[in-house]
Amino acid sequence: MTTDAAPGETDPLWAPPSAPRRERRPLSREAIVGAAVALADAEGIEAVSMPRLARTLGAAPMSLYRHVPHKEALLALMVDAAVGPPPDVAAETVREGMARWARANRGVFAAHPWTLPLVTGPQRMGPSECAWAEVFLTLLDEVAGMPAEQAIALVHVVNAYVRGASAPIGNRAPTAAEVRSAGREDELPRLLTLLPSDADTRGAQGPDDELFELGLAAVVDGCVRQAGIDPS
Repeated sequence: MTTDAAPGETDPLWAPPSAPRRERRPLSREAIVGAAVALADAEGIEAVSMPRLARTLGAAPMSLYRHVPHKEALLALMVDAAVGPPPDVAAETVREGMARWARANRGVFAAHPWTLPLVTGPQRMGPSECAWAEVFLTLLDEVAGMPAEQAIALVHVVNAYVRGASAPIGNRAPTAAEVRSAGREDELPRLLTLLPSDADTRGAQGPDDELFELGLAAVVDGCVRQAGIDPS
C-alpha cells in the first residue's frame, strides 16, 4: 500500500487541511476521514468504502474524491487520525516515560483495532506517527542524553513489543478439544492447560493488563540496560 503522489500532485497524507466546499453539506478531508474512522471503529475496516461514506455524509460519491483521491489515501489518513497526538512524557525518567509511551500506544490499538494490520504493513508514516517517534526521541535525548541515531533503535524495540502484544491471539489458538481430538495432548501438556476448552470460550483479545505490564517491564528494563541509561 502506498500513498505516493504522482509528479506535480500533493501527497494527501502530508497536505495541509482542505477548505470546505459549498455543497449540500460542508465537506472537507477532515470530515470524510472522521466519518471513515467512526465507521471502522463501529463495523470494521471492511465496512469503509467511498459510496458508504458518501451516504453517511449526505454527499455525492464523486465529491469525496475532490478531497481524498483514492482508497489508499483514505486509509493512510484514517490511520494518522486514529493515532492522534502523542502522550506527554516530558519530565519523566526514561523508564517511566517509555512505559507511558507504550501504554498510550497500546491504547490506540485498543480503541481502533483496525489500525494494527495497517501500521504493521507497508503503510507509510504520517505526521501523527512521526510525532510519536519525536516525543520518544526527545525523552531519550533530554533525560539520558542519547542521540537520535542510537535512540531510534529503542523506539523500534518498544514499538514492536506493543504491536505484538496488541495483536488478537485468542482466535488463532486451537481449543483444548481440538488438540485432544487430534491426539496431540501428550505433545502439548503445558500449553493445553492454557487453551480455551471449546470454541464458545475462545476470545479474540490480546494479553490482559497484567500480562502486558509484565512484558513491558522486561522490555523497558532490557532497553535501559542495553543502552547504558541511568535507570533512575
